[in-house]
Amino acid sequence: MIDRRAVAAGYDAAADGYDQRHGDRPGRARAAAIDRVLLGACRGATRVLEVGVGTGRLLAQVDAPVRIGLDVAPRMLAVARGRGLTVVCADGAAVPFAAGSFDAVIAGKGALRYLAPAVALAESYRVLAPGGRLAFHLYGGRTWSPRRAPPPTDGLWQPASTAELIAAVAAAGFTVERIARWRSIRVWPYALAIPAAVDDRAPVQLWSHVAVVARR
Repeated sequence: MIDRRAVAAGYDAAADGYDQRHGDRPGRARAAAIDRVLLGACRGATRVLEVGVGTGRLLAQVDAPVRIGLDVAPRMLAVARGRGLTVVCADGAAVPFAAGSFDAVIAGKGALRYLAPAVALAESYRVLAPGGRLAFHLYGGRTWSPRRAPPPTDGLWQPASTAELIAAVAAAGFTVERIARWRSIRVWPYALAIPAAVDDRAPVQLWSHVAVVARR
């Protein structure tokens, strides 16, 4: 079970300089490719909602008359507001908008992983107009670790397979239009010097990423 207050507090603590810290990673080309998938789903939309908008970096790139960002971390929302975006402090499990309010719903940076899949997808379906698109990114999880196999998911939504992911999206009433996958290697050399009892992150981890576009 995810403690959403802890999630909000964690992102609030990271708000200052968040984009700068995450913009220089070797994975920036992959991150840009994921962005292109999500932004492509917004093409032609006039009303766009981003769940887990964070600092607003992605939503600010959307070309639409109405752009609204949802997040549970007030300090992250303050950064997004500084980009000229309309933001609301709310949970993606209970979106405070009427049915059919948006033409596109996006969720980057694995934002939906903090929510129960059925609830997150149902809320996205509800607020989308007929024919609207949902596009989101998820982390597939740490797929290799010499300290633990398999690693725990800590309650996060991490589909074990493409078939499982498609089934969850289809069960919510969507038609999957596109699935794209990437893999990346993360290295934490410091982990070699820290006892597993203190911090059991592996020094080398293989991560998978998936982006999904689906139509209501």
